[in-house]
Amino acid sequence: MTTRRFAIDQNNNKFFIGSTVKYKSNLFLVEDIDYLSWNTNQYLTLTAVKNKNKKLQYISPNEVRVIHKL
Repeated sequence: MTTRRFAIDQNNNKFFIGSTVKYKSNLFLVEDIDYLSWNTNQYLTLTAVKNKNKKLQYISPNEVRVIHKL
């Protein structure tokens, strides 16, 4: 049995690494879901769909909305 890390968006939808999400009216791919050592909350690393060099780190899952689930 394998387990996959997931997060919950602002509409209580589950999403995984590789899902497309909307953040501040732009589309991003979820690259990684991390926990910080000093905090129990999850944080996302997002990569822009159109520009793979644009990365956003430490985004809360409550700030994004799922567009496509894998």
